[in-house]
Amino acid sequence: MNASYFHEQILTFAVKAGELMLKSGAETYRVEDTITRILQAHHYRDVDTFVIPTGIIVTIDDPHFSMCTKVCRVKNRSIRLDRIELINQLSRDYVLGNIGFDESCQRLIEIEGIITYSPLKVILWMGISSAFFSIMFKGNLLDFILTFMIEILIGTIHYNLKQKHIISYFVLFLCSLSIGFSVTGFYYFLGNSMHIEPIVIGCIMPLVPGVAFTNAIRDAIGDELLSGISRGIEALLIAICLAAGIGLSLSIGFKLGGLL
Repeated sequence: MNASYFHEQILTFAVKAGELMLKSGAETYRVEDTITRILQAHHYRDVDTFVIPTGIIVTIDDPHFSMCTKVCRVKNRSIRLDRIELINQLSRDYVLGNIGFDESCQRLIEIEGIITYSPLKVILWMGISSAFFSIMFKGNLLDFILTFMIEILIGTIHYNLKQKHIISYFVLFLCSLSIGFSVTGFYYFLGNSMHIEPIVIGCIMPLVPGVAFTNAIRDAIGDELLSGISRGIEALLIAICLAAGIGLSLSIGFKLGGLL
């Protein structure tokens, strides 16, 4: 390994770890802290880290080399708490000196390559969780079954549209439209034996921006105002897309039913 460029390799490793955490839904402060701790373990004179939900900028400076800066654009964020925990542990081990640089890089590559749950499992558990949410909101057995069926359909639509790299807000809007039309369709066959409210609430629960909203509050409390505002707007836009899709589809569905 060329000692002249070792600081660049350390910087690349730290930023890569932060990028994977940010892509996996980690809070801004956690990403900044992880990157900073990895770099400060090498006792550089200056370490400056700036993280927002869509990008990372890190600069290191030391008498032994010229100032070095790395910028990373972050896209396609998702929720991978398992990956966040593994990278957290990796950074702790590295900072404490329990593992070397080469082993850390190899572990980071392995963490990046960890396969998440299969689409079938995700869709199945979306259906199960939604069905139990409908029971929480005073639904009956029929509501439980209908919610499960509708959410399996929504999960399939969501997965297929995400694979086509369509804008996430539009995907959520289409999913909420599908929920509304499905509910109104069942209603005209089953009538008052089913309850619309618990079914709709149960179906949208897996789509609501709970993590985004929580991270927005946490970033704002931690004086990460830019990240807090951006994550808050993201959560608000998701909520608007869901509400607009549900409201529009239910309105259209009931008006068409009235005409028929």
